[in-house]
Amino acid sequence: MNTPPRKRAGQPSGARRLAGQMLDVAGAAAMIGCSEKVIRARTARGLLPHRRWGGRVVFLASELTAFLEQLPGVTRSQAIENVLARAHG
Repeated sequence: MNTPPRKRAGQPSGARRLAGQMLDVAGAAAMIGCSEKVIRARTARGLLPHRRWGGRVVFLASELTAFLEQLPGVTRSQAIENVLARAHG
């Protein structure tokens, strides 16, 4: 299993975000409200919009938002409410 390189001394821990618009696997998992394993599996199957950048899988927040909005039966606001409920519940 591929793992991302270790962060350098002094770098903050947690999900990597570039200007708030580009997410790594951990950031995408937090945004969608599922595990990193699910994100990796859905990415490998081509079910999530993603890009490859320097050997890494990255996600654009705008593309993930659009993906959530097009899902049947759930709106963006409902998805965000579900994520927040899971985080606080």
